[in-house]
Amino acid sequence: QRYVADIGKSWPVLIVCGALLPLFLSVIWLLMIRYFVAAMTWITVVLFNALIVSVTMFCYIKAGWLGNDPLTVVIGESDPYVHISGREISHLHVATVLMTVIMIIAFLSSIAIVRRILIATPVLKVAAKVIGEVQALIVFPVVPYFILAIFYMFWFSATLHLFSSGQVVRNDCSTDCCSYDLKLGKVNCDNCCGYSIHYTPHIGIAILFHLFGCYWATQFFMACSATVVAGSVASYYWARGEISHDIPFFSVVSSLKRLMRYNLGSAAIGSLVVSAVEWVRFILECLRRKLKLVGSAGESCFGKVSSSSSQCCRGCIDWTLMSVNRNAYIMIAITGKGFFKASVLATGLIMNNILRIGKVNVIGDVILFLGKLCVSLFCALFAFLMLDTHKYKSAHNKISSPLVPVLVTWGLGYTVAKLFFAVVEMSIDTIILSFCQDAEEHQGTAQYAPPLLMETLDEQGELQRLTQGP
Repeated sequence: QRYVADIGKSWPVLIVCGALLPLFLSVIWLLMIRYFVAAMTWITVVLFNALIVSVTMFCYIKAGWLGNDPLTVVIGESDPYVHISGREISHLHVATVLMTVIMIIAFLSSIAIVRRILIATPVLKVAAKVIGEVQALIVFPVVPYFILAIFYMFWFSATLHLFSSGQVVRNDCSTDCCSYDLKLGKVNCDNCCGYSIHYTPHIGIAILFHLFGCYWATQFFMACSATVVAGSVASYYWARGEISHDIPFFSVVSSLKRLMRYNLGSAAIGSLVVSAVEWVRFILECLRRKLKLVGSAGESCFGKVSSSSSQCCRGCIDWTLMSVNRNAYIMIAITGKGFFKASVLATGLIMNNILRIGKVNVIGDVILFLGKLCVSLFCALFAFLMLDTHKYKSAHNKISSPLVPVLVTWGLGYTVAKLFFAVVEMSIDTIILSFCQDAEEHQGTAQYAPPLLMETLDEQGELQRLTQGP
């Protein structure tokens, strides 16, 4: 209840730092990678490490380990519910230790990928050139952003109606108990047995379907956005960059028309497959946790190893499915085939050109992942600073802990950044798969590739020929 109350009190922070700020930062990042692509890879790595260090130091300060500014909680020292203070400080200590570990890992990883960044830079340059020529790609993510925002508003409203449609029943309690009353601001021991909501089976099924539909709709909108971007970039590649420059929105509009007329069903099936697998994985995880609780007393080392291995395997399967799904949308945009045929084609191209794709694509994804983390971390840090002001430390706006609003802000910022950075991700993947498809159709020599891309991927092709032997 306190955490929900904190989110309700800090809603201006969520709007500014979770919606508007990541939108602004993502557009700025796309513009900068358009004009300063060679430097943006290094800027992203340095900025990411600087933000990680800043957030970690801020956690140290708020935890009271540096300076004299520990976390202030809503409950005063004279209140009998004062143990909240210790709990919140413990949570912040855990977050501080976790951020320290992440900071060390991030710093070591940045050192490890320095040499690899030089390999991915030419492909990023080609993707930046495509974004610069097809200028609508910079502003196109605003469309799914607002569509998802409107959808989530209606979905949240329906969620409130569904969860409030059960029968409120007072709990049967014969023992004395106390609970904290948010309205009175103190501990109340009267009628504290509370109430619970009982749902009929039909309402329970409706709630599950509603949650599943939210994930499916989100994946569907993202699939449509990915297909439109892939179609625009593929048009640019196969036209040798000779699309109409007088109408910079032409290729995006054409790709959108193709999606609406031919590929909408493929996007729906692909998003349904991902949603179904994720839902099954979620159910299995819940069952695993319940079985673990039941047999926790006699669990052996072999059981623990088996449980950890199964989790790792499920994670690998999930990652593979998401990767194949994304590449399938690219092949849908390139070839116009259905989802399952496009998945087979994408998998075949990736397996046949694994060395050619691997080093370039992985490093490109790492750089873009760091960029998304930079946007979300900056939003989280700015939210932390806003919540540290006098407004949220006094009167009725006083919050019990900044951790939950900051985590929600970080999640919203990462989601918004993911929508915008998907343009560059899909551009890189589309260019590489188009290059591989071009080489397949022309006996191993791509005919439509830009010179810079040809030079970069030919080196990978030479490495592939050397490893395969005569």
